[in-house]
Amino acid sequence: MEKKTVKYHIPQHGIYMYARTNSGKTELIVLNSTDAEQVVANDHYRIMTNDSKSGKELISGKKIDLTKGTFIKYYKISQLIHTQSIAN
Repeated sequence: MEKKTVKYHIPQHGIYMYARTNSGKTELIVLNSTDAEQVVANDHYRIMTNDSKSGKELISGKKIDLTKGTFIKYYKISQLIHTQSIAN
């Protein structure tokens, strides 16, 4: 039987995040409820993505390096980031 999980992050500054994990793959859904660009530090989503090293925006296909202390800018459009956990 497959183990599926959902993790939620407390909304901050109009940004709501949740992550769905199924068969070692995680989708991080980021919703921006404001009319302005928002910036989210990676420490807010690192735990939700099981410390994945990289991700991909599913809409644009852009690869995201999740290891650096960089910020990701979220616009009014919701973004969906897909990551795959690396087995130890």
